[in-house]
Amino acid sequence: MDLLRHIPLKAWRWLLLSLLAVVTVGALAMAVRMRMPILMGIPVALVMGLLILYRYKPVFFLLIASIPLSTQMEVGGSLALDLFSEPLMLVFLVVFVLDLLAGRQFRGTARLKPFHFLILILLSWTVITTLLSSYPGRSFKFLLAKLWYLAPFVYVAQRLIQGPADVKTLFWAFFWPLMVSVLYALVHHASAGFSFEAANGAAFPLYANGVIFSATLVLFLPWCWYARSWYGARSLQWYVITAGMGLLLLGIIFSYKRGAYLTTATLPVIWFLMQRKWLDKLIYVGIVLLGLGVAYLVQGNNYYLFAPNYQSTIWHGDDFEAHLEATLQGTEISGMERFYRWVAAKNMIADMPVFGSGPSTFNQVYKHYADDAFRTYVSDNPEQSTTHNYFLMTFAEQGFPGGLLFFFLCMYMLVKGIRLYYRIADSERRGIVLLLVMSLSTILLHSFLNEMIEVDKIGAMFWLILTLIHLSEGWEEREMAQEGP
Repeated sequence: MDLLRHIPLKAWRWLLLSLLAVVTVGALAMAVRMRMPILMGIPVALVMGLLILYRYKPVFFLLIASIPLSTQMEVGGSLALDLFSEPLMLVFLVVFVLDLLAGRQFRGTARLKPFHFLILILLSWTVITTLLSSYPGRSFKFLLAKLWYLAPFVYVAQRLIQGPADVKTLFWAFFWPLMVSVLYALVHHASAGFSFEAANGAAFPLYANGVIFSATLVLFLPWCWYARSWYGARSLQWYVITAGMGLLLLGIIFSYKRGAYLTTATLPVIWFLMQRKWLDKLIYVGIVLLGLGVAYLVQGNNYYLFAPNYQSTIWHGDDFEAHLEATLQGTEISGMERFYRWVAAKNMIADMPVFGSGPSTFNQVYKHYADDAFRTYVSDNPEQSTTHNYFLMTFAEQGFPGGLLFFFLCMYMLVKGIRLYYRIADSERRGIVLLLVMSLSTILLHSFLNEMIEVDKIGAMFWLILTLIHLSEGWEEREMAQEGP
């Protein structure tokens, strides 16, 4: 070791560059010879490893930048990864495990907050339901994926993001790749005349479908709206962000997704309610009304009142106006298919109320619990979509404990963000909390109609936003402590 200390820094640089060159050439040769393009990721992984050993903050922001442009690829067997976001998440999972083994993950219980405890309890319950799962292999993959979301976007993020300056860096890291993806989708869609029929695949392969694409754009609207205040009116950055907002709105409009339209329309309402300090109170009212609504539907099987007419429930291929009209009349097929899945989930919960069927098993189980009174033309489900309600899916797959834990985590952090906004005096940090609450609200609203939190585009931002709300509380507490009594 003493000999190594005497080697000049310049020599170390040349050695590392030479090693990287050899690995790159070798990986290229192996990729061509074995016809496995994935092997070209070896030199990338080496560079990432060297960066992480030295300083992994740039790698974290690289991960953020990779999210909008990641594409799902089959890497063998039934395994698929979103490249390059998920391999980078996996790298940070390794960092977390190494820190865990070294005892560096938390230094003392003073740093553990309810946010951490809720995640740990939820994760522990996921482990239990995985062990008792109807399909343990699928559930284990779900558990592993959950870990590689939590490692970078909770554990690493709370160590690296130190204040508003880092939030700005995070914004720009996500902004530019997202704009590229929106331009790609709009150009692709324009070649099909912006038709309703072509909308769902316009952003493919960057986004698996139009729902994920539009939900990603909606969740980032509050970021762009507030980020303009960081810069002087009519400065270059202000114009760039304003143009970006215009692109996001165009992407949302031409996605033709009703959920995206609805959540976009709620953003000014959420802003107004926060200014009036009414939002947290209305959330409690909403939870009570939701509980009463569920009780009414289940009591006496009143949900049969919403059973569709099999013959009249159809898909309006390229006619968006007819699609909206059918939605209002209760004859639009995708909306009615939701009832088919929700009734099946209700029956699963009744049959397996404690442990559920196991994480990521709804598709394999739900048809045994389906009610043919709600069947539609697409109930064969060749695309293997799931519940179309993330909360309901969690109850069905992880029982009442798992469902309630996840729901409570979401509501707890949402209300925490709202109340934090009410009490923060600093305008910059207050504005950041406002955009976080608005962005989180769009994800939660979408989660009542879809299940996208396991998708890298949405899931990454979901956990990151929760972490930023948690960090904002810490920044406020530190500011108050410095000011003193």
